[in-house]
Amino acid sequence: MRTATILTAGAISAASAGRINRADFRREDIIYKDVAIVGGGASGAHAAVRLRQDYNKSVVVVEREPILGGHVDTYVDKTTGRIHDYGLALYFPYLDSFDFFSRPEINVTLSPWFPAGGNEVRYIDFTSGKELTSAFQPPDESAGPIAVKKFHDLMTANGWDNMTQPGYWGLPAGKDIPADLLLPIGQFAKKHGIEAMLSTMYPSTGGGVGSRGNFEDILTLSIIKAFPTAWSKVFFGEVAMFSIDGGNQFLYDKISTLLGKDVLYNSQVFHSNRSNSGIELVVDSARLDDDEEQPGKSRKGKGKGKATKKLIIAKKLLLAIPPTRENLAPFDLTPAEKAHFSKPKYGRSHTAIAKHSKLPAGVQLHNLPLSATANPLSPFLQTPFVLSFTSLATDSPLFSLGSSGTNYTAFPPSEAKKVARKAIQTMVDAGTLPDLEGEEVEFVAWSDHGPGGFGVSAQELKEGWMEDMYSLQGKRSTWFTGNGIAADFTTMLWKFNDQMLDRIVEGL
Repeated sequence: MRTATILTAGAISAASAGRINRADFRREDIIYKDVAIVGGGASGAHAAVRLRQDYNKSVVVVEREPILGGHVDTYVDKTTGRIHDYGLALYFPYLDSFDFFSRPEINVTLSPWFPAGGNEVRYIDFTSGKELTSAFQPPDESAGPIAVKKFHDLMTANGWDNMTQPGYWGLPAGKDIPADLLLPIGQFAKKHGIEAMLSTMYPSTGGGVGSRGNFEDILTLSIIKAFPTAWSKVFFGEVAMFSIDGGNQFLYDKISTLLGKDVLYNSQVFHSNRSNSGIELVVDSARLDDDEEQPGKSRKGKGKGKATKKLIIAKKLLLAIPPTRENLAPFDLTPAEKAHFSKPKYGRSHTAIAKHSKLPAGVQLHNLPLSATANPLSPFLQTPFVLSFTSLATDSPLFSLGSSGTNYTAFPPSEAKKVARKAIQTMVDAGTLPDLEGEEVEFVAWSDHGPGGFGVSAQELKEGWMEDMYSLQGKRSTWFTGNGIAADFTTMLWKFNDQMLDRIVEGL
């Protein structure tokens, strides 16, 4: 099970410790590297490979999970042997990003990805448990792609695509950000006559993680992070989608093998010193015994082993974790940095595979409000919610699901599971699903995708929040990467890294 990269109150308290004394550490527990990377998801793992292999720099990755991969979640059905990617499911080409897959050290095989077909779709309001009547007609299948194409053309014609992808290096200063990008996405779509794109954007973005209750109220600039112009090409057929043969985790297992002992698994930073001359990190690391399976060799890793305290001394720090104030508490933030990172309002999402013999196999239970009968172009739900339960096979009791909540601190896995179980029970109580006969819904795999989206207000952006964020790059020997400040797609995050790595290694 993956857990979100959110630190506990104990971790925050530990971060307030005093100056680091190197004499407190055994010689073998002091690690000297060119670059320390915190977070081993898509951004951190990619950066580690490129820094070590292409720039000949020494690295260490601090990863709190027993495996690399971040939002990649691969489950193998023990009964059938089938592989199910229930987290990040696909990749699409962006510039030359696919070259990473074919590197000699990586060399994974990609196959075209297509949405699973064959499932009957039932539209149900999970809040009332009632199925939408035959009066509900889904939007014309061509309307969404046509509107998305207009959105793409609008973005490129105005140069807004270059301002917002793969990151925001090209975004003008706050007062000069184009006014349209600071409109709520509902107003933006209405202004440009492309309302039909919203019902396509909505499920693609997981219902708008980070929204403040209503999808249409999310700022366009925020939505673009989860629905960038490059990704929009998928919906009108200009770009194809791919998955990795053997499951998407296979990529990160290969990276794990490549990096070897340069990754500290089950590890967490609890204190740091950052300066313009370098950084020090105090890390609690769980070291596996020699006879235990090495982390990353299996899809879910092994036990945590023996805990040990390590000191990392590096010339540069790359933070590849969501830049929430809680996550950054151990990194000796200045008062200005604390104020800056306190402004975004993050949402939280989870993905899972559930099992129940009474749920209908070969069916997708799709959550739509009853109001969608009158307005099918506005299928928007109030958070927290489960977007759908999707059968994985006609001969299997397994279902995939995704859930989203507005406040990441108030939507941990325990609450998300309650929301999912309540949705099923509500459908049973309404007579839409058969009685469960006392059988509990079992979650055979669960992944907490942690903070998502950046809910910065239009006023805060006008006042220079994004400009200030990017001005922090390189200050106190620290750099930031990941979907907290760039487009939320693996291949685009890799290109964001490519833009940044030359800057990081300068002077090393």
